[in-house]
Amino acid sequence: MKIIDFDISELRIELKKPFITSLRRVDAINDIIIRILTDSEFYGYGEACAVTAITGKTNEDIIKDLKKTIFPLLKNKELNTQLLKTINSLDVSSEAKACIDMAIYDLLAKESNQSLFSYLGAKTSSLQTDLTISVNEASIMAEDAVEAISQGFRVLKVKLDSDIEKNILRLNNINNIIPASTKLRLDPNQALTLDTCLQMLSAVRTDNIECIEQPFSSTDIKSMKFLKDKNIVPVLADESLFNSADARQLLASNSIDMSNIKLMKCGGIYEAINIAKVAKEYKTECMIGSMLEGPISLLAAAHFGLSQDNVTMADLDSPLYLKEHPLLKPFNLEKDKINLDNELGLGIDNIIYSLEYLFEKQFLL
Repeated sequence: MKIIDFDISELRIELKKPFITSLRRVDAINDIIIRILTDSEFYGYGEACAVTAITGKTNEDIIKDLKKTIFPLLKNKELNTQLLKTINSLDVSSEAKACIDMAIYDLLAKESNQSLFSYLGAKTSSLQTDLTISVNEASIMAEDAVEAISQGFRVLKVKLDSDIEKNILRLNNINNIIPASTKLRLDPNQALTLDTCLQMLSAVRTDNIECIEQPFSSTDIKSMKFLKDKNIVPVLADESLFNSADARQLLASNSIDMSNIKLMKCGGIYEAINIAKVAKEYKTECMIGSMLEGPISLLAAAHFGLSQDNVTMADLDSPLYLKEHPLLKPFNLEKDKINLDNELGLGIDNIIYSLEYLFEKQFLL
């Protein structure tokens, strides 16, 4: 199979309500979608979402990387796994790498007549996700937690900020109203210091906390290690960990308990697999996360997450924040479970064919 050309377009989906963390507020996703055209009957689809607050890149940066560097490099190349290594080595935005990476994996799975999760070696097609509770007033967050439980979610990811008194009130209010068996994942998005983090954890219930995700600045590895050594709750690295080299450094220094893998952050499935391999070397577990992306990249993340034995946590609730869209159908959400169909590749071709408008107004390549 030979790559012969590319299409690029945009997808905008409004959120049901604003998504708020200590770093940003989001009211809609604005994603870039690519389509790889081949000399066969198959197309390959990928999607990228600029998360400027995390990576520093914009959609304009991603489009430039795709048009100026990646597309010219891949045009007229034979499809093979070596292309994935080549893309991973490029000096371009991680989002652009991820976009093309998942499209190539989509094609490789189709060429082998398999779903992507089967091609990657998954033994199941279903995974459990948490639901994120956005930063808000304590009473509102408690109400949101109750609503999440009523929808069937058993794990909640609670966003926090730098206000320790409010964080303590938020967590205590939530714990007072949810079932005792509910698990929490805390995510301050780098908003805490070591002192404020220890103060907060000393004032709340901790036996139901599965992890605390990136409590400190991405460069404050010393505090991450100190907190890990205190063994209060497991420490999950996010913004400190972009690639497999970061994972190895953090794990070798015994600074974290777990690794959060995000395709937009690491550059796609190829490098995500490398991170999972490093984590397995150190006998640690991973989370497959997301950054409020569009449905195609979220599907790719789900396919990857299913394929790795040490990816034991999923934070792929973004489809629940998006207003209704046909591309959400392949998730087959049932309470807190994502149930993928055994369709070829990412399983979205028939839906894409019905959405002709996606590629009617394309950027000029």
